[in-house]
This record gives sequence, structure tokens and C-alpha cells, in this order.
Amino acid sequence: MTHFTGTAKSIRLIGGARVLDFINTTNGRRPGTALKVTEERLTSFQFFFEWALHASLVTAQEFEAYKAMVFESPMAYQPDLDAVIAFRECLYGVFHALSLRRPAGDEALQQINLRFQQGVTWRVLRSVAGAPGWGWKACTSTQELTAMLLGRLAIEATQLLVSGDLQALRSCSSTDCDWVFLDISKNKQRKWCQMSVCGSREKLSRLKQAAH
Repeated sequence: MTHFTGTAKSIRLIGGARVLDFINTTNGRRPGTALKVTEERLTSFQFFFEWALHASLVTAQEFEAYKAMVFESPMAYQPDLDAVIAFRECLYGVFHALSLRRPAGDEALQQINLRFQQGVTWRVLRSVAGAPGWGWKACTSTQELTAMLLGRLAIEATQLLVSGDLQALRSCSSTDCDWVFLDISKNKQRKWCQMSVCGSREKLSRLKQAAH
């Protein structure tokens, strides 16, 4: 496994939905991938929290409120990171299968259900600018913060899974990329997660093969 050396802000958000961008924080686990090692981007819970800000999973105000808890506490973070990665891979199993028009596994859907139910318990109805609106309870530990953030992702996952947008779900056609995305192109013929990266690399590979 290789570990990502860039910043959270440098990770491309091209999935078309935040839950898909979360799935796309690693590469190399798709069956038949050309990659010899998994490229992991979520190398610590702190990095995941920075990604959450980058992807607007948390607001700037929430980031500031929880920053000391995440970055300055001497507590161990590995259990929280393990939970984050385990849920990401559960989501990948569901959305990758659906992108190939295959059924999603009941066990994985049940895991999403459980996270969804936990996520709902963190939601509270508040007055926002004089009108009722959804807010979130305050967290007092990294364990609670993990549960809330994964709950938010689960809520978004369930919304996408039962929406018409699911018809636009695709997997990148590049042999060394397993990212998923929503194809919102006019002709619905998008093959790569990003033409400037995977599309260009795939075309260059074909040109080299043709030259030989």
C-alpha cells in the first residue's frame, strides 16, 4: 500500500455527490485493477477531518470548534480511522456494483441502514434565520465526531440510492482507476472520472501500444 503525500485540498472532488467523493479517497481495490498496490489517501483521522472540510462535509465553524479535539488531543485515532475506512469500503461495494448495473448486497445495505439510523439521532430541528431548519448536536469526543460524520455520509448515501440520479452512476473506464461518478454530460457517454487525467492517460497508453 502506498500512502498519499498530498494535502486534503489537493484531492479531486469529481464524483458529482459527496458520498462518491468519499469513496474516491483511495484507489486500487477494484477487481482486475492494473495497480499493484492500493493508493490510500486517508492516512490519518486528522487527514479525514481536513478532507471533510475540503468536501464541505463539515462547515468552517464546525472545523474550528472540533479542531483542538482532533489535532491536539493525545488520544489514539486509529479506531476512528478504521471505522471511517470500513464504512467507505462498504459504500464502495454498493455503489461500484450499481455502477455496473449489478445488485447491491443486502449485508452492505444493512450496514448503510445502521449508519443512517445513527446519523439521524444526531440531527436536531432548530430555528435558522427565523425559520425551522436542521442542525446537528455537538460532539464531545472523536468517537462521537466519527459517528456523526459517518452518519451524515450515510444519510446522503441513502438519498442518492433511492433517487433518479442513480441512473447516471458510472465507474471510470481506466484500468488503473476505480473511482465512481455521476455522468451529467449531455450525451451520457462519459467514460472516465476526469478526461484530463484518466482519459488522457488511457489515450496515451493506446498510442504507445499502437506504435509497437
